[in-house]
This record gives sequence, structure tokens and C-alpha cells, in this order.
Amino acid sequence: MGAYQSHETYNSINTDVKDGKRYWARFVDKPFAKGASRLAFQGTLYGDGPRNGSKCVTKVFKSEYAQHFVQMAPDLAASKKALGYAEEFGRNYFRRIRNYIHENEIEFLIPLIAKMQYVSTFNVLWFIPYDTDSRYVKSNEHVSIEPFIEGQYDKFNSNGGYEKSIHELMTTFCHWTWYISGHKFMVCDLQGVKSGRKYILTDPAIHSYDCRFGNTDLGVVGMEMVLGNHNCNKLCRELGLNNPMTGLNMRSGPRSTTYSFQVTEEDLLRANRGSSRHFRPMSAIFEVNNL
Repeated sequence: MGAYQSHETYNSINTDVKDGKRYWARFVDKPFAKGASRLAFQGTLYGDGPRNGSKCVTKVFKSEYAQHFVQMAPDLAASKKALGYAEEFGRNYFRRIRNYIHENEIEFLIPLIAKMQYVSTFNVLWFIPYDTDSRYVKSNEHVSIEPFIEGQYDKFNSNGGYEKSIHELMTTFCHWTWYISGHKFMVCDLQGVKSGRKYILTDPAIHSYDCRFGNTDLGVVGMEMVLGNHNCNKLCRELGLNNPMTGLNMRSGPRSTTYSFQVTEEDLLRANRGSSRHFRPMSAIFEVNNL
């Protein structure tokens, strides 16, 4: 008889954006969900703040992707910038489309980043350590921790051209971030849960003119992939959004996230130069403060 214990992290490196507290997580040894690049584990959050004892999800990169995400700062920065755009959209743009939609809020979850403290061991007779459980999690690995959200998880668009056009607000929001930023940023890879009148989103990607947001940032090449597959809807038209790539009939991109190490060297060079064939940077209408 025996069993694996739970995994545990150290206190988070960053503080919770809402209460300013640091937390750590204890989570189970088997994932309950698997994405293209990450595994998700259910657990419990602990700390001195109001979230102590609440359910959480700890996300770990699969082994074949982990080497590309040793430094998670760009991913955290992308989530914060995405939240900044969502807040501006809520302040000044929902009112312009309220007659066309039921939803009235977009929220991006900001993950806590923590380093692994204990990787669970298999205990013989429940108390004699026998073998470290390194099937999914490695010692000293960085993981992200988010609140557990009830509901049906869905992917609304990707960073490579896929979009679920039935979710018009999501595809319009992506288009709007590109337009409002003066073609310098695009929040995409939108995924999460639609809960009542609210979209709760996690793990966004941002394409930027200078490729600053890590391995999911494909720069202007990624922007072209998204715009070339975007079907503008009544919300786009109501907000006055232009799409210079309408009618080009680009091949639809994958539903899963596309990473910089999966595109051609030619595209990478063009992305790093910020050289689009279809648009140029302009003065931003709205800017999220540098993070």
C-alpha cells in the first residue's frame, strides 16, 4: 500500500493584483486538463490574504516546451497588458456596442508565478519515501497559479489565425487592440470561460511590433495571420475598425497556440524587423502603461 503526496510551491514571486498578497499552492499529482503546451492541476491556495484556502489551478509546461519558458516574465507581462486593454474597453467601448451584445465585461486572470518547493514522492505504507514523482513536474521549475473558474473552458481565437466567429466580442476585442494601439500590439490567443455576461480569460498571447512578449509573440507576422483570417462583424463596424487584409483569403491557422520556434526563419526575421506587407505602425489612440 502507498500513495503519492501532493506537490507544493514556494511563495509566489509576484503578489496578487487584487489584494497585494503572496500565496503558495499545494496541488495533486495528476493533471485534470491538458492543452497543447501545458498541463493543469487542481489544488488549493495558501497564504495570509483572503484567497487562503480557495481552489486554484496550477499550470505546468509539458517537458517538450519547458525549455522555452524558463523565464516566465514575458507571459506575466502579456497578461497584465491584456488586462489593461480590457479595462479600457470596459470604460469607453462597451457602451458603443451595448445594443448588439449581451456581455458587459472582459477580465484577464493575472497568474501568480512560483517556484516548486516539493515535488511529491511515492510513500510506501503511506509514510516511507520511495520514489520522487517527476512525471509532470520538476524540482525548481516555475509554474503559474490561477483561481479555479467554474464553467466550460473554450478557445475563442488563436495567435495564428483560428477564430471562433460565433464569439463576436472576442474576435472584435482582438481586432480592437491592434487598432487602438496604432498597429503595435494585438491581444490574441483568447481562451477561458464565458460566465453569464462576463468573459474570464487566461494565458493570452500578445503580438508586438518588437516581439517583446516571449515565444507566443510572432510580431507583425502573427498580426497578419490573425487579421488575414478575421471576419469583421457588426461590432467591428460599429467601432470603426479597419482591416487591411480583408479579402486576402489566407489559409486558416491552427486552433492551438503557435510558437516562435514553429515558424520559418524568414518569418522570424521579418517579425524582428517589424516589417509588415500590409500595414505600418501609427500613433496609438490608447496606450497601456509600460509594465
